[in-house]
Amino acid sequence: ERCRWFFVLAPIVSHEDGHVIDYNSWKTRGWCRFERLARKLTPATDTSVLVIKDDTTFWQAAADQWLYEPVGCGSFTVESDRATLAIRLIDMLERKLQHLAASGSSSEYRRWMASLASLFRGLPIDCRSVRTSALTNMFHVSEVDEFLKTVRLSSAIGKVHGTSALLIAAGLGNVPVVTA
Repeated sequence: ERCRWFFVLAPIVSHEDGHVIDYNSWKTRGWCRFERLARKLTPATDTSVLVIKDDTTFWQAAADQWLYEPVGCGSFTVESDRATLAIRLIDMLERKLQHLAASGSSSEYRRWMASLASLFRGLPIDCRSVRTSALTNMFHVSEVDEFLKTVRLSSAIGKVHGTSALLIAAGLGNVPVVTA
């Protein structure tokens, strides 16, 4: 939360076991994916990730790579780290959602809520079992009106900034709301 810049130093080098490592190998690692996601979960307005390959080559990583390369689907040397990161992810996500709710960023709030199933994919936790204050209603509310209030939508029909109540409920696996 306190850093202004986030750099990934990923030169092309030979690993001691002989294979080549670079940015592509960096983003396959679970802890590296977690660091990248942690950057996105900060309340900062600029959450860009800058990749440095060498002294003349750098670029900004794609903004939503975290969505398609979830932490839990990364590689881990220590398998129990998945559970550790699941707990940390819940804490960070809770803070992000509280910040978005307090700042009135409803569309971004809904975007994160629609992404929950992807965020927790591969982690040893069912995102529907998360029981933190901002997340509980998302998975467990069965009344459409209460669900709409939780996701800050006024209607079950239609889209707001490309997001609909149905999209969010389906992504969360909230069957009672989807079938209502």
